[in-house]
Amino acid sequence: MQNTPEINRDNINRFLCPNCAGNMTFSAETQALTCPYCQYKQQVATAGTVEERDFHTALQSANNNLQPMATNAMQVGCGSCGAIVNFTPPETATWCDFCGSKIVAQPKASDPLVAPEGVLPFGVPQDAAKKSFNTWIGSRWFAPSALKNMSQAERLSSIYIPYWTFDAYSTSSYTGERGDHYYETEHYEENGEQRSRQVRHTNWYYRSGNVSRQFDDVTVPATTSVLPKYVEKLNWDFTDLVPYEPAYLAGHKAQTYQITLEQGFEKFKEIAYNVIWSDCRNDIGGDEQRVNNIDINYANITFKHLLVPVYASAYQFKGKAFQIVINGRTGEVQGERPYSWLKIGCLVVAIVSVILFILILYAAFKK
Repeated sequence: MQNTPEINRDNINRFLCPNCAGNMTFSAETQALTCPYCQYKQQVATAGTVEERDFHTALQSANNNLQPMATNAMQVGCGSCGAIVNFTPPETATWCDFCGSKIVAQPKASDPLVAPEGVLPFGVPQDAAKKSFNTWIGSRWFAPSALKNMSQAERLSSIYIPYWTFDAYSTSSYTGERGDHYYETEHYEENGEQRSRQVRHTNWYYRSGNVSRQFDDVTVPATTSVLPKYVEKLNWDFTDLVPYEPAYLAGHKAQTYQITLEQGFEKFKEIAYNVIWSDCRNDIGGDEQRVNNIDINYANITFKHLLVPVYASAYQFKGKAFQIVINGRTGEVQGERPYSWLKIGCLVVAIVSVILFILILYAAFKK
């Protein structure tokens, strides 16, 4: 039986093929490091499980827990939108994947950051993503022809975007009011006749109490480069989440988080507040509820820094940036495109012409 070559561990972050010394990349199709030259495949070696990290401990020792994405990772920043992307050579970044601007900054060694605990590997190959993109752009009836003729699919970049997830146990005390409806018969006169109707009234009673809830894996996007309306539609199934290994970045890029851990927790609290507010209303009961004040305490706060896959591209059209984002697990396309007012105008003229033609025929037929 032939022995399987081992990847040189001294060069693990260069991802050199043990057969031909070519640069291997992580393939969504094979779910392994794959050499584009000799097709040699090597499974990514992961150890352990994706662990939750204590939030307060991480804040107290923040400077001691920072490290780059990979030992030889490089990064560039976009001077237009501020996005920072990491990549491992020989990958490069010359265009911003989020606003379409040309990147003029020189690459530098990647800055240390809170290391990812887990990653959702790419599941959709680039060819399939390009096909989804071309199908999407081809279905945009009122997109300018110049846009449809642009080979933007060639600039689709595979890039991991950052998320935080938070777990916490909340205990909350609240004050509020419970409203109970009751009805009274009201008599009135209409058109000289005596009538009656039921009129609803509400009695309000002061209420206070305590509620508790365990929050588990509440996701907070750590990117501001992807438009919020697209981030909201990027749904992730974390069943296939794996412990982070630099090998998953081979051939792809990764965005540095723009929302820090502390800022991420503040956003988590905004999400949690709405849930706790509903819990308080349910606890108050009655027909209507008023929640006047909530005092919330969080305990056992843990978090994860995760990377999730997208194909991203942005293009400039008549001075405005338009963004395309494709879910790297499902292939679903989210994006913007400009409208061709010439095409819309031609359609309106065609519709009006058809209507006038029908009216002329109708008038001639009546004669």
